[in-house]
Amino acid sequence: MPSEELTQRFIRIAPGAADLLLRHPWKLWFWADSIGLEGLLDATELTGDGRYAGYVYGLLKAWQARREYRSKFDYTAPGVALVRVYEQTGDPALLAFARAHADYLAGFRRTQGGAYMRYENAAIELPPELPEDHPDFARTAEQARHVTNGGPCVFVDNMHFDGPFYARLYAVTGEDRYRQLAVENLLGSIELLFDENANLFYHFWQERVRRPNGVLWGRGNGWAMLGILHTVAFLPESDTARTTALNVFRRQADALVKLQDAATGDWHTVLDDPDSYLETSIAAFVVDGFSMAIRHGWLSRDYLPTVERALAAMLTHVEPNGKLAGVSYETFPSTRREHYRQMPRDAVVPWGQGPLLTAMRSYQKLIDG
Repeated sequence: MPSEELTQRFIRIAPGAADLLLRHPWKLWFWADSIGLEGLLDATELTGDGRYAGYVYGLLKAWQARREYRSKFDYTAPGVALVRVYEQTGDPALLAFARAHADYLAGFRRTQGGAYMRYENAAIELPPELPEDHPDFARTAEQARHVTNGGPCVFVDNMHFDGPFYARLYAVTGEDRYRQLAVENLLGSIELLFDENANLFYHFWQERVRRPNGVLWGRGNGWAMLGILHTVAFLPESDTARTTALNVFRRQADALVKLQDAATGDWHTVLDDPDSYLETSIAAFVVDGFSMAIRHGWLSRDYLPTVERALAAMLTHVEPNGKLAGVSYETFPSTRREHYRQMPRDAVVPWGQGPLLTAMRSYQKLIDG
């Protein structure tokens, strides 16, 4: 499809996709809110409609107003969006709050290997929150009775929350302590979660048993990929952590190329398990990450066919109202592949709508040169 035609298609899709996020019941904060707000910022860039960036600004100001009353999941807060909105508005209160949030994140304890421990009492096989009319509602309600405490865990999702926020804050302030925190967060997570044989990332690492869960979760590899790329983008070229992280990313990229479904362009929710279903958010993450990497010269243009197949797959899943269909509901941790295979799909959530918007914006930047 010619680039101009594709751009116009993105502009047609983006308002509906973003409007679905405007209706989302944000919890201030929860897992994946980060990419939802980044998607809204990208929606303004795609469409020129300032409502979406204005909505993000309002949410962040509301969060700032209640800064003394942090929520249980404030470590999942959209730090990158916070810094981006500061850059756009020049609001000094947002920069001050970004510094305060950075100090809050730096106050968590660390594992022996240096990774920051965000989640001390992870619920194993907690079912997703489904609407009562969902066909799987009764099954997951029963499943909730069998949840166990997995203890302290390091999650791959935090690679998207932590390193990119600190690296962007470093770029804005020039203060080296933020660069160091970005590196510590990124490399600590890679050490615990990257499988040296599969060249892919596990969903989480359990401190009790000192090993990862053994499941190469598809969307989790999207979190890892964007976490690496959005961190190294703001590190100095002389930083050795940048080289280390990009080498890991390139190995991951090669593994993902081999696992892309030949017929559809999608990926299985458990990447190396062909009996697991094809989950649609993964293609959006790959379009976003690979497009960014090619644009920066971190991947060669030989990876474009993978991007284009993933983009085609993603666009086939977009419904007329802008919904990315087929996205799995919140996927809480498990050591069993079956848990991931049975996860209900078709959620309208930040980790579906957000990547759809960021992917379109990232690919647009690539084709625009």
